[in-house]
Amino acid sequence: MSVEPKWTDGSPLEAGLGDGYDRLVAEAAEGERRFERTFTTHLHVVDDGWVSLTELDDDFHSMRIALRVTDDGEVVEAAGRMVRNPFETCPRALESLRDLIGANVARPSAHHQIKERMPRREGCLHVADMLTVAFRAFRISKGHDLPSYSGEDARRDILTLLPNVRDTCVSFAIARDDR
Repeated sequence: MSVEPKWTDGSPLEAGLGDGYDRLVAEAAEGERRFERTFTTHLHVVDDGWVSLTELDDDFHSMRIALRVTDDGEVVEAAGRMVRNPFETCPRALESLRDLIGANVARPSAHHQIKERMPRREGCLHVADMLTVAFRAFRISKGHDLPSYSGEDARRDILTLLPNVRDTCVSFAIARDDR
């Protein structure tokens, strides 16, 4: 597969979109905040791989998950804690984390493993969202292993060394011959 990027220049719409964002932020500041949700992920390199810590906090939930992941991306341990939840049954959703053992966060379409291994009737959308964030963060963090992370040469290197990032965003979109 080619590693020629589809886009090689900046966005001609960037300034206008930024102005629109600023206008909407100012408009929101004049309104009443009704809901807020924050995801946070921290990845730590440990002796035998990685530990991923992901948190979700919103007006109703405060949830935590931790994953131990090998260097090649296999989940070998998964745990979680409900700090705040709206229903007494919510903590049961964390029981489904054990089904992640053996999943691989580095595989292409890794997030599909979440749905396969943790059906919603046994987990919950919030835990699945947290895992999607955690899985993506692991793949993104692999960019730190590259010697250079800027410019066209770096993008081509990333596309070659990390094939999982191909077509995952506009910066890693691959040019295709559409004949």
